[in-house]
Amino acid sequence: MAKKLGENRMNESKAKRFWRIQGECWKRMVTPYLMYLFMSMLLLATQLVGITWLEYLLGTLCILVGAAFNAHLAYTTGVTHYDAYLTGCIHRRNIEAGIASGGDHRPEREYSPWKGFYIGLLVGIPVIVFAGIACVPGAVLNSIGKFFLVMFAGFAIVPISWIFGGFEGAPASSLAWSMIMVLLPIIVTGVFYIVGAYVEKRRKKVIEERNEALQEAKNAPKVYHEQTEEQKRKTLQSKKKKK
Repeated sequence: MAKKLGENRMNESKAKRFWRIQGECWKRMVTPYLMYLFMSMLLLATQLVGITWLEYLLGTLCILVGAAFNAHLAYTTGVTHYDAYLTGCIHRRNIEAGIASGGDHRPEREYSPWKGFYIGLLVGIPVIVFAGIACVPGAVLNSIGKFFLVMFAGFAIVPISWIFGGFEGAPASSLAWSMIMVLLPIIVTGVFYIVGAYVEKRRKKVIEERNEALQEAKNAPKVYHEQTEEQKRKTLQSKKKKK
């Protein structure tokens, strides 16, 4: 059923809130994962250059570009979620005061520091799943896991192949080391999510302080300074000299 216009979710049950947060985090992981997937495809293409040091250099560059996209998206999400958190604070104050809180606020979009790291973990889920399958004893599962790792999580498996001298030379047990690369999206997403929220918080504070200063200046009483007789005499003399 479509959400009614103006529906407020502040009074939802904890169970509903939990599942809505899951949906929000999974939605936020899609674009970063697609960025890593796209750069992984370019990464695989660079491994056909035939010059080892250049393959390492271009491959590392592809991974870093994917991480940069990830950082930008996490930063933007942090800004958006912090704005939602401020809106939620207003709604909660209204509820405590007994004021009917309207609008269509969605609490699942509110900022919380752990969400960035959780979204990063979700980005790395394909790595965990396919590396886990590749490590199961059996040539078939090993081949399937390795294939999907290469196709859908190249940023995780290619650096491991550098260490073990290529995909063919890497033993099945070594594929588990690709799980270490999950730390990349976790750290990048978590850190830049918090940075985005912090920058937005500072920006809001600066705007608030500026508005308060303007209001104080506007309400400040005007002070008139009456000139003394000596000051009046000097002013008149100055005007006569100018003439």
